[in-house]
Amino acid sequence: MNNTTRIILVRHGQSIYNERGLYQGCCDDSLLTEKGRLTAYQTGISLSSIPLDAVYSSPLQRARETTREILSAIATIADSHPELHIDQNLKEIDLPAWNGLSFKYVREHLAEDYRCWRERPHEFQMSAEIEDNSPGVNSVTTLVKLPNFPVQNLYRQAQNFWAEILPKSVGKTILVVTHGGTIKALISTAIGMKCQYFHTLQQSNCGISILNFDGTDDRTELQAMNLTNHLGEILPKLKEGKQGLRLLLVPADSKKDVYTDSIARIIEKSPLDFCLNSEGTNSAQMAEKLIRSHPNPTVQLSISTERFMQTWHQTISGRSRETSSLCTGLVVAEIGEIRGALNQVLGLQIQQRSLKVQPGNINILHYPASAKYPVLQAMNLSGEIS
Repeated sequence: MNNTTRIILVRHGQSIYNERGLYQGCCDDSLLTEKGRLTAYQTGISLSSIPLDAVYSSPLQRARETTREILSAIATIADSHPELHIDQNLKEIDLPAWNGLSFKYVREHLAEDYRCWRERPHEFQMSAEIEDNSPGVNSVTTLVKLPNFPVQNLYRQAQNFWAEILPKSVGKTILVVTHGGTIKALISTAIGMKCQYFHTLQQSNCGISILNFDGTDDRTELQAMNLTNHLGEILPKLKEGKQGLRLLLVPADSKKDVYTDSIARIIEKSPLDFCLNSEGTNSAQMAEKLIRSHPNPTVQLSISTERFMQTWHQTISGRSRETSSLCTGLVVAEIGEIRGALNQVLGLQIQQRSLKVQPGNINILHYPASAKYPVLQAMNLSGEIS
């Protein structure tokens, strides 16, 4: 009996507010752009070979439009599509005071609030107005402002979704179409990330992430995150600006010859400024072959320090990265090294095994310039979605 529940998470396509650089939160004024509809349809094509038992969508228009395009694409290949459910727990984070404001305006004119939002999301507050209809002699309706913690509330909403869906979905494959913030909260609550690490996960429009819930031992595994290759974006676009340091993390494996060609095709169009590999023979040989096959070969350095990835992360995180350019490095290391470093970035236990780091795939870390935390751009990026 199959006790594993597979959840495929898809962020909605580009919306009008996305295109204009505006905050939208859970307001429902923003619809998909033409590009958003096209990429949603492309996403449906890429998912059409995967048998789906059910589809859950946010009730907001941009997510429902995305879901319609996905199901329309699936219907062109399959005879039918799975049952659709609209779930209120899949709404986007509620940021009422920022709805419709530009990212630039908030960053410049609400600097203190913005800094808290970016650096301490678990402490970020935004007053919410509610109607007070308390009975009295001269009873009138007034608006009362209450303290509101948007990120904490979103995490509780995500937990409510899992509590509702998982018990009735054992052994099934479920598609969930929702929003960037909501997907980050769903992944975080599934694998045990605290909400202060909310901004360490990137979610691109129509990016695909996959979670596996094992009902036998209550273990949850993140199989893939923010895959965009089906949209023609081999490496996800940088959302935090094209500055800082980007690491392409490649797991070394004894079957290096099997994986090297596929990885080489993925990275061939990405400029490389340096290459590091751990001291193991597999890492050194794989790195050498990848660099030799790259259109713009670069210097390869071998690192002998034990747990060098964790040390590397600590060193980078403690330094200012003020730069006007992007530096990209290829890092080939053992699976345990890469998993440990990613765990460290996401605030998980170093030895935790919730991240399914796989040979033949690439994991991308971005250390943005002038930003406090690194961002996991993608995990287990490969040539296809399966």
